[in-house]
Amino acid sequence: MTALQFFLGVLAAYRVARMIAIEDGPFDLFSTARDWAGQKSWLGRGLGCVLCLSFWLAWAAALLTPYANAGEYVLHALAIAGAVVIVHKVIA
Repeated sequence: MTALQFFLGVLAAYRVARMIAIEDGPFDLFSTARDWAGQKSWLGRGLGCVLCLSFWLAWAAALLTPYANAGEYVLHALAIAGAVVIVHKVIA
């Protein structure tokens, strides 16, 4: 994984997580999903949390790059998730 791929993975995971957790989305899709899930379940609370969503989205972003072994994949997915936390704390 190059530095550019890592940086793009971080930005992509952050953008999608922020969009789902905070924004209404097209046709109010995201706000409707958050309302439907409610706040009483772990899913509902997770849909409203940028950091929670970014953790799961980091795994998806890391899948877009080939790795030599599973250990590299896990390490990079966790690194993307950690970098998203830093970006979120700096911006928010």
